[in-house]
Amino acid sequence: MEEERKKESEFRIKIDRESDSYEEFVEQIKSSIEAKDQSHLKSLLDGAHPADVVTLFKDLEREEELYLFRLLSIEDQAYSLIKMEEETLESFLEELSVDEISKTLSHIETDETTYLLSYLPSAKRELVLANLSKTDSFEIRSQLGFREYSAGRLMSKDFATVSITDNVRKGIINVRKKAKEIEDIYQIYVTNEDGVLEGFIPLKDLFLTPINTKIAKITNFSVFAFHYDVDQEEVANTFKKYDLVSAAVTDDLGRIIGRITVDDVLEIVEEEASEDILLMAGVSEDERLSTPILQSVKRRIIWLNVNLLTAFVSSSVVAFFEDTISKIVVLATLMPIVAGLGGNAGTQSVTVVIRNIATGDLSFSNWWDAVRKEFTIGVLNGLALGTVTFSMIYLVKGNLTLGLVVGTAMLVNMMVASLVGSLVPILLKGMKIDPAIASSIFVTATTDVCGFFFFLGLATVFAKYLV
Repeated sequence: MEEERKKESEFRIKIDRESDSYEEFVEQIKSSIEAKDQSHLKSLLDGAHPADVVTLFKDLEREEELYLFRLLSIEDQAYSLIKMEEETLESFLEELSVDEISKTLSHIETDETTYLLSYLPSAKRELVLANLSKTDSFEIRSQLGFREYSAGRLMSKDFATVSITDNVRKGIINVRKKAKEIEDIYQIYVTNEDGVLEGFIPLKDLFLTPINTKIAKITNFSVFAFHYDVDQEEVANTFKKYDLVSAAVTDDLGRIIGRITVDDVLEIVEEEASEDILLMAGVSEDERLSTPILQSVKRRIIWLNVNLLTAFVSSSVVAFFEDTISKIVVLATLMPIVAGLGGNAGTQSVTVVIRNIATGDLSFSNWWDAVRKEFTIGVLNGLALGTVTFSMIYLVKGNLTLGLVVGTAMLVNMMVASLVGSLVPILLKGMKIDPAIASSIFVTATTDVCGFFFFLGLATVFAKYLV
């Protein structure tokens, strides 16, 4: 065991992209593949974890990737497929034969199998399913029938149960049989004669309890379970809130049909966080560094066109005050300050509110608290920055009125920015629209329009004191 850990550690040092030896190591891999020197390749990969092998794929050509992949054991092949980025996985599966894919599926749990099959074209997926045993094929088909991003899609159908009417001895025998098929057992689920979930028993308790004890006596009836159609984001929030390591999934009758473990949830948290960050910037959640350029352009240009429309609205506000700007040219140099800081303040509010919606801390029961807090922050920040701006402009330009106009416009715009930044995500959530998709665009457009209007409007009113 110690020797294996040492080899894994040494291999990770070799594939560290920051190390001086990384490029040399990749060249050795490439040369061995070109020479089809399998023995040398295996020695180079000694101690390699499948996830680390996937890291190497980024610097190899597709043919080289496939050669290296086929050199791995079937079990490691399965694990490496799971660890690939989505777009790499999709194209990689196209290159593998139906038989190769079918063999890897026998080494992973049903949730991972469902995940891999979802990236196959329907025709090839059917061929793979037909290549599996009837039992496995039926299990996977039924799981593919659940809604995407639901607990049913996320769950694994590999779990251990005991009957509430059994004793501990019989329960241990059942668990030992199941342990051969299950990767990790955290809890033993207790069911009645109809398969309805009653509770759970920690694995340790089952093995430490006298064998003649009734299962009912050691059952914890406070069990966490999700209906199969619950959204995966709600699952992740519940796991986080209650520090769960495993939870059951039930059907409409309360019968257990699967389980979700903490490692599945960690992946969801990463996916949801990445999705929100990308959507806030108007970028598709599917975009990666490996995404083709034209595909990225098509995905981004829609939101850029929306931004262009909002920019025209902002410019029309500026055009409305052309006469004022032509008489007081200095206004043109100060406009970006008011609009820019308002936009930043709005983005801060949007980010905080969206994060709290995602974590479940903000709901329709306490939305007013969030809006009130953000508005207060906007007022205080507006007063502080407005005062600083007023002082600087007065010192530089020597015009008290100009400083007051800019400072007042900044205060009002930051108040509006904080208000809109907190309200828009909540309104979008109420309309069943992902708040991350369009919040920042609406907020930026509002702060630009309002910033220019307040600033130039005040400048027009006090024009005679600014000349």
